[in-house]
Amino acid sequence: MKARLLIAAALVALTAAGAGYAQQRVHLTVTNKDWEKPFPGFKIVGNLYYVGTYDLAAYLVATNDGLILINSGAVGSYPLMKASIEQLGFKLADIKIITSTHGHWDHVGDLAEFQKISKARVLMSERDAPVLESGGNLDYRRPEGRGIIYDPIKVDQRLKDGDKFRLGTTEITAIATPGHTPGATSFSFPVQDAGRTYNVLLANMPGINDGVKLLGSPGYPTIVQDFAGTIAKLKSMSPDIWVSSHAGQFNLHQVYKPGDAYNPARFSDVAAFKAKLTGYEKSYNEQLAMERAAQKK
Repeated sequence: MKARLLIAAALVALTAAGAGYAQQRVHLTVTNKDWEKPFPGFKIVGNLYYVGTYDLAAYLVATNDGLILINSGAVGSYPLMKASIEQLGFKLADIKIITSTHGHWDHVGDLAEFQKISKARVLMSERDAPVLESGGNLDYRRPEGRGIIYDPIKVDQRLKDGDKFRLGTTEITAIATPGHTPGATSFSFPVQDAGRTYNVLLANMPGINDGVKLLGSPGYPTIVQDFAGTIAKLKSMSPDIWVSSHAGQFNLHQVYKPGDAYNPARFSDVAAFKAKLTGYEKSYNEQLAMERAAQKK
């Protein structure tokens, strides 16, 4: 409860600061060309499809009552994703629910474009929803406001840890995995395929972005505890199928090439999942130790 109050206070402060300062539209240049490189959509398992760019992962869950879109890539990803979705035989107008793993601009930059076409309901973690509604202006790292980066989008439902949402016969559980952002969220859901039920995990990995400080981060006072808790939570999981927010985080291009035959097993390497988490844990511990040592000097 105390942690939530601290985060809420920080967001209120950010809102007030952002309202008085950076409200202009800001264009961020994509420096990683893999973010805007097209990649053909494909079936991962059952009713789960990859529809992102070469590196920015986005997913479509096809249900008997419409589509769920998870992530949108950065601003400019819309036409690439639209082509993948339609190439797979789906219609943008059938998207009923839109959500995202976290509020960074490279994952929500074009959510508004999909919402305008589909009129879908938008679900987002309660801790990242203010970022989405501000168009990216709110950021705990920049209390003065950073400017409007993408079209603001109204959040219809704020998700808490353990919340479930359903479309048709598909029910998805939101799993709070904060650290990368205060509202970073993973999603878990069962998928039926060829008489088997797969426990699918769309994991938002606990990576620390360049420039982020673990100590002395007034806009995010619980970041140290959040990262530690998320690493422990994810390490305790053993999904049948796992993917993530970036292609590189789940070795997409090592295990799949466009045109490969359908094979869900390529995304079932739990040892690789654990190895990735071990790497993130090592980076977290090293940075925390380095910052603590610097404070003592």
